[in-house]
Parts: sequence; C-alpha cells; structure tokens
Amino acid sequence: MSLQIGKAIYHLLSKDSRIKEKVGSKIYPLIVEESTTFPFIIYKRTNISPNYTKGSYSVNESVTVDVVIASKDYIDTIK
Repeated sequence: MSLQIGKAIYHLLSKDSRIKEKVGSKIYPLIVEESTTFPFIIYKRTNISPNYTKGSYSVNESVTVDVVIASKDYIDTIK
C-alpha cells in the first residue's frame, strides 16, 4: 500500500484548482528537470514504518511524505 502513496499524493495535488492555478502541472516525484521554472512542487516518501501484529505480519504501514513548494517568492509558497 505504501508504494501507492505517491500516486495518491499526485492525484490530490493535481486535482486541486488552487494548486493548478499556481503551479499548473509542475508537480514532480522527487526529481525536477533542470529547465523547470518556478513555482513547482516536489513530493517524496521519506519513511515507512510497518505496524506488526502478534503474528509478526505487517497489516498496514505508517508512511511519511514530504511536500516541497519551490518558488522565487516566499509569500507564494505560503499561499
């Protein structure tokens, strides 16, 4: 399930009209092309913690995701 988190994050960010207005389609997993112009968003999975049961099987996971908003103007990143 945690491997699908990137798809879920992209879906949420790319469907938000306020985000689209600011960055268009410039939403990337982890790496941005050198020629990309500001503003843009990068997201990445930074931690996966399995939750084990009594039988030592992981039935679900806790996932940490970082979302970075890059812009030339600090105020734009807040908006």
